Amino acid sequence: MNWLWEMAQMFAFKLKPEDSRIEVLVFCTLASVVDALVTIGIYKLLSQFVSANQTVFYFLAAALGAMCAVFFEWFAFHFGFWAYSETMPVIPFLKVGLLPFVQLTLLAPLAIWLTKRDLKKR
Repeated sequence: MNWLWEMAQMFAFKLKPEDSRIEVLVFCTLASVVDALVTIGIYKLLSQFVSANQTVFYFLAAALGAMCAVFFEWFAFHFGFWAYSETMPVIPFLKVGLLPFVQLTLLAPLAIWLTKRDLKKR
């Protein structure tokens, strides 16, 4: 899911003229792997502390996903890993792109829920 999101939001990022399509593909793939690892980390952390109330669990997963997204965006801008194009909506008070913010906020709890659901079916 994260890889599809990464690729779908590429229109909202500035690409350097020297970046090839392969480099962009590899970078987005690595970013989606990091996102997946973050999701696993969020699950492991929350499963230690929140077990009874699933609503709280998924709300906290979304909140932690959002916090990680903000951190990643601030980090990336500080070190010049990427920049937004004029098509990226930016959250004013956080100064991060809306699309990457929503990505981990939604996909972290969704991936956890889908995985739990699939494991119950087995």
